[in-house]
Amino acid sequence: MFILDDLLIKLPAKGLIGIFKKIHEMAEAELYDEARIKEELLRLQTLYEIDQIAEEEFQKKEAELLERLTEAREAHSGAV
Repeated sequence: MFILDDLLIKLPAKGLIGIFKKIHEMAEAELYDEARIKEELLRLQTLYEIDQIAEEEFQKKEAELLERLTEAREAHSGAV
């Protein structure tokens, strides 16, 4: 009976936990990807230069991206 309980309850739960851990790892990798953040900064700069976004919006988004870049660098230096 206990083996059946393990198969029906514990194994699917362990599988879901593994999936959620992988999703978390992938989300963190994307969030802290310095190259991606730099690309977003460049894209933002381009949009500002061709007058697609206002200066206020540009400054707000630039500050957010620079903060993310700082956090990414801290995360990488802490992991090494």
